[in-house]
Amino acid sequence: MSRVSRIAATALSSLMLLGAFPVVSDAEQRAVPRHPPHPDPQVVVRGHVFIGGYFYDPFFGPYPWWGRTAYPYGYFPIHDSRADVRLSVQPHEAQDAAVYVDGFYAGTVDDFNSVFQALPLTPGGHRVALYLEGYRTVIHNIYLRPGSTFTVRHSMERLPADVRSELPDLAPPLPAPPAGTYHPPVTPPRLPAAPGDGEAVAATGFGTLDLFVQPVTAEVKIDRQLWVSSEEGHFVIQLPAGKHRVEITTPDQWTMATDVAVGDGATVPFNISLMAGSK
Repeated sequence: MSRVSRIAATALSSLMLLGAFPVVSDAEQRAVPRHPPHPDPQVVVRGHVFIGGYFYDPFFGPYPWWGRTAYPYGYFPIHDSRADVRLSVQPHEAQDAAVYVDGFYAGTVDDFNSVFQALPLTPGGHRVALYLEGYRTVIHNIYLRPGSTFTVRHSMERLPADVRSELPDLAPPLPAPPAGTYHPPVTPPRLPAAPGDGEAVAATGFGTLDLFVQPVTAEVKIDRQLWVSSEEGHFVIQLPAGKHRVEITTPDQWTMATDVAVGDGATVPFNISLMAGSK
């Protein structure tokens, strides 16, 4: 091959090699880089989760293991999108206060009062009660977004010596999970369990209220019960089928109240934007 032929062949090879790489335009070079799309959420098993009176290990599969007829508000099968609740409760004596979630005993405040000691719950709405004889019983209605962490802060009020503490509402016991998949609360309960034989209890119809509120600092009451949320301005609450009263009050005392009908098995989206002049 002549010297000219070799040069031509080399130039042709170089052009073919360059053609193998994508051509980047000036506009693409100046473009702001985009973040890759979020991957699908993955199941992350992080130990036991409290449900229905038991600390269940989701390693053994989705929970709950009961059918709808076993629980009035029907927890849907969930694997491990739990939320964590921590308790910051005063005075020091209140560390012995009993903690009840949806009527089921979970332990004492001292069991869930630090970074390394949280109460793991299923996402959704929960009723958390704190009970200690000699102090006023405390009720917190909390919506927990999946994967969130929420801290309950409260100073329990000492009662006069001649006043008894109100007993929390207790739920009838549910059937235990399969043997070897759970453990009971670390601290044994001081109150006797609610009446029940562990058999399935009759369910009531229920639906879901998906509520968005503006401003997010507004106070939210459902059926006269105050609710708070780990996701500001958003509440996803399971409620018995029927009509429910929703009341919204802003920090400057503008108020709106309305009735919302929730059908059995239905999810009802409801948005409230409370502007000045709504009083």
